[in-house]
Amino acid sequence: MNNPWDGVPVRAEASGWHWVEDAAGLRPLLWRGDDWPEPLDRREWQDGVVICAPTDMRGERYFGPVAMPEDVAKRFHAVQREAAAPVRPSWASRFGLR
Repeated sequence: MNNPWDGVPVRAEASGWHWVEDAAGLRPLLWRGDDWPEPLDRREWQDGVVICAPTDMRGERYFGPVAMPEDVAKRFHAVQREAAAPVRPSWASRFGLR
């Protein structure tokens, strides 16, 4: 008999896609690892706009990381870094001049 999954993927320190099967079926879910740009959002699963803690995934079936071509993986990490870059408002917009 297999031990139930604890909700944490292999290589949990790295963000990436993983195959998980739950009530919605077998599908890729995004794991936000220790390298996720926003510290408060690390070590969580993202399913579209829904965020799940590892404890929410306990007992589901885990199949491992999604095999991703190297160029796609590089693009994924670049997009995450761009999204995390702070946006500095201009002085004009800060004071309602625009």
